[in-house]
Amino acid sequence: MRRMRIAILFTIMFGFWIVLSEKFTPLALTLGVLSAAASTWLGARLAEAVIGDAAHHTRVNVFWLVIYVVWLLGRMTSGAIQVARIVLDPRSTPRPGVMTFTTQLRSPAARTLLANSITLVPGTITLEVDGDELTVHSFTPSSVDDLVDAQMQNRIAAVFREPDQPRPRLDWEFGEAPSDRDPESFEGFDTEARP
Repeated sequence: MRRMRIAILFTIMFGFWIVLSEKFTPLALTLGVLSAAASTWLGARLAEAVIGDAAHHTRVNVFWLVIYVVWLLGRMTSGAIQVARIVLDPRSTPRPGVMTFTTQLRSPAARTLLANSITLVPGTITLEVDGDELTVHSFTPSSVDDLVDAQMQNRIAAVFREPDQPRPRLDWEFGEAPSDRDPESFEGFDTEARP
């Protein structure tokens, strides 16, 4: 399993080098191999330190990973449009806030994907990950709808072959709580905004 991870990482790094250099001279290819080998050596060690040994975590479901990437690209696009609309419309005002929630994703790789996915969607950024607790800054309350209803967590759970995730308990600080809707619709949600 470790050899497969290293081979895949090397292939990605070398392919990235070729795409960026756009040269196929012996010097460029040699430098590409050396650069990819060094990056793979460092990257493999870092991956094992962060997400664990390849033998100790579940395999990724490639079908659900592709579905997730397509869904995430859609969320990135809609998030960018939403943020642009708020920024460009003088009548709209952002309602930023910070929320903390606990995820039940077991795999460190799944939690890493969740934190990075939150940051990739415009209007949200992961501020801190402490074990299974994530702190997220949101430009508007509606930016975190995918987290409130556990849609993002469930899609990641499918990728890592984990069980469905329950809706998390969210603690919202500053500004308004993410609820233009009925506060009862958020199970265990603290709708009191804190100064």
